[in-house]
Amino acid sequence: MSTTTLRVRTPPGFRVDAAALLPVALASLSVAEIEHIVLPAGNERCAVGDVFDVSRTGASAPGDDVAALVIDGAAPWLDRLGARMEGGRLIARGPVGDYSGFRMSGGLVDIDGDAGHFTGCEMRGGRLTVRGASGDFAGGALTGDMEGMSGGTLTIHGNAGARLADRMRRGLVLVGGNAGDFAASRLVAGTVGVAGQPGAHYAYGMRRGTLLLARRPAPLPPPTFTGGGHGFDVFWSLLIRSLATEIAPFSQWRADRLPVRFTGDLAVDGRGEILIASNELDGDTA
Repeated sequence: MSTTTLRVRTPPGFRVDAAALLPVALASLSVAEIEHIVLPAGNERCAVGDVFDVSRTGASAPGDDVAALVIDGAAPWLDRLGARMEGGRLIARGPVGDYSGFRMSGGLVDIDGDAGHFTGCEMRGGRLTVRGASGDFAGGALTGDMEGMSGGTLTIHGNAGARLADRMRRGLVLVGGNAGDFAASRLVAGTVGVAGQPGAHYAYGMRRGTLLLARRPAPLPPPTFTGGGHGFDVFWSLLIRSLATEIAPFSQWRADRLPVRFTGDLAVDGRGEILIASNELDGDTA
């Protein structure tokens, strides 16, 4: 396995499009070739070697799909990190800018800090982990596009901004903190979990899919949802089994404690569901 490390040496003073910094692509290049890659930045541009110290450990080979890239000293001026990524492992040590993991389809992106807006936007596969908070439209769709996230796993350990998983069609999104307004809005399919409190108008226009809430939100439920009844214990046991390796509290739920279920959004003839489970860490009960 080859590991390429880019250590920030001289911040450029403007936002940089880092989409070209992909682990598999860089694994086939020499250190000198990487240093000459030009990164666009609006009306500006810069070479990798002008901003980063580049180093390499391990053997590199073309098509190395387990190649790793480490961004040491990442900062919010780094946009589109991991965009359209198809394989390998990308680790950012520090906060990053907007569009991280945009339309990524494979591999692993691990951000050890906060992420900006549109994190995991229109994501198609792979795993994206944000150790801090995320901005608006995480797992959602670009303005005017009809499809948000359609595959993969997005995990945000902190809070998420507004329009979380907007127009999401498939995949898994988990938030360890609170979510902003319109969480899971216009959800078509997939699973969204919020450990804290969602903002106003959660599940707005929800057609299908599942919204998992670890705490009772207010209001409960939205006025266009109705009681969901019983008889989903098999589904629940399978769901929590799939969450066993994910972040708490989702990994700690038990099959013998069924959540409260609501279905909707009836305003759009929706067949989605909101499942409100107990949070055993602080004594909440569903």
